[in-house]
Amino acid sequence: MQDPADVRTGDRMTGELDALLRDRVDADDVDARAALPDGLLDELGARGYFALQADTALGGHALSHYNTFRMVSAAAAHCTPVALSLAIENALGAGAFLSVVPDGPLRELLGDVVRRGARSASADSEPQGAANQHRFTTATRIEGTDDYLLNGRKVFVGHAPVAEVVSVSATVHEDGADRVRMFFVRTDSPGVTSGDWHTYMGIKGFPNGWLEFRDVRVTGGHMLVERDAGHVVRTTPATARLVGRGRMHLIAAPALAVARLSVGWMRDFASRRVIDGRPLSEYDEVRRRLADSLAETFAIETMAQWCLLPDDQDRNLNLRFEQNAVKNAASLLAWDIAERAMSLLAAEGYETAASKRLRGAPPVPVERYLRDLRNLRISGGVDFQIDNWIGRLSILSYYYPEPEHAEELLRDGAGPLDTTGTALTARNLDHLHWAADRTRDFGHTCLELARRHPDRKELDAQERTLILLAGIARELLGMSLTLARASTLSASGDDSAQPLADIFCTAARQRIDDLHRRLQSPPAPDITAVTTAWMSGAGFGFLTPDGTPRPSHADRTEESTV
Repeated sequence: MQDPADVRTGDRMTGELDALLRDRVDADDVDARAALPDGLLDELGARGYFALQADTALGGHALSHYNTFRMVSAAAAHCTPVALSLAIENALGAGAFLSVVPDGPLRELLGDVVRRGARSASADSEPQGAANQHRFTTATRIEGTDDYLLNGRKVFVGHAPVAEVVSVSATVHEDGADRVRMFFVRTDSPGVTSGDWHTYMGIKGFPNGWLEFRDVRVTGGHMLVERDAGHVVRTTPATARLVGRGRMHLIAAPALAVARLSVGWMRDFASRRVIDGRPLSEYDEVRRRLADSLAETFAIETMAQWCLLPDDQDRNLNLRFEQNAVKNAASLLAWDIAERAMSLLAAEGYETAASKRLRGAPPVPVERYLRDLRNLRISGGVDFQIDNWIGRLSILSYYYPEPEHAEELLRDGAGPLDTTGTALTARNLDHLHWAADRTRDFGHTCLELARRHPDRKELDAQERTLILLAGIARELLGMSLTLARASTLSASGDDSAQPLADIFCTAARQRIDDLHRRLQSPPAPDITAVTTAWMSGAGFGFLTPDGTPRPSHADRTEESTV
């Protein structure tokens, strides 16, 4: 639970931000023009909003992780592009890196950016694909110096068009091995080109674009040197830690904002719409959709608190799994909630706010937020790939090598569950026991999979299996946390969360049962034959737009050279 004094600080800061954005930002205009109001970024920087967690001596606000999350979520309730600007600076900008950079030239560079309220960016994704384990951008040591020449191209860089300094991940060949290092580069350096803005289906107005580096000279003092991870990884260790927590600001905070907005829109519409003389809110399916959406909004907020408050309170917990899992949990649940809002509001959902305004309907921006929200399932790693990574890098790591308590996992019967002091209703106590049993079953399942595949590479290649495992783990996490929070609130005299936890856990149990059935299903059909035929262009011509087979890739290549 957030400390009461910290709550008051967050209330004050979000109140100030709310007043500013109400005065300065028309979100529909931002979406239509694909541009933030003139001078807004300068004002946000001058107010220290790009350095929310930095020391006050540098012009920051020394906010907690959770209050930073609250600030981004408050901004998203007004305008998603503004929220993403706040998130990118506070999650991966100069202020964020100050927490991991030692004294020296690099810290001085970043400190100057923060002190002046200037803007920064983080460049990692490349045209060849963000999921590659190595980086095609290279940094080559200049012989006889400590400097490097940086060459490469980066895409999808938040704040690239407006940043003064950018962090760039690059491959360095040193001591006979390739390593990923992070370099900090001024965007006005010779050889740096800031390209056109990317245009997306949503988040219009968020400054995002590509950068190119051609023989850009970077002083060695502006390279972040970290402990050798022993192998080439997608990000450096410091960046990995920042990204894990940063996804909470970049993904979960806007997701929570949209979920809260959606349940409010659904309530307002259901209260004013009457069908066949009966209020919409009295229909069974409408009530179910409202209840599911409220319970899932509660779950998103609960998981966000768990991922951030322990760090604020120095509880010394490893939250990397939860922070990665909640990226998907928050974005997928918020998507479901917004989809329900779209369906419930029907034409008033699919219709743009501007069109509604012209005919006198309440200009609720469901359409705009749904476009913005789709980005959250992609940004920071597309949803299915995040689950694949979690399954491979997190879950399976506990079973290779085999754990010491392996035989215990294989024994039948539930282990003891101490519920002393638990303040849960009978239904929620049943959910708790069920979750504990399924957690034990999950360990059993993972162990059996590992034993059937002593060569881990065989199991790593079964990506659908890993995705299903991550889905089960995510659902068990959501159940555990919503029940824990409901219990804590009831212990303090507030029982309002009990029905929300019950609704969420009932649906989660159904989802877990479905995931487990899919995990245990008989051998899969021959997907390789189908996809190979389709990719070669040799089969399924009836599925093409004109109903004829496509030439193979080799044929197309030959034609293109004629």
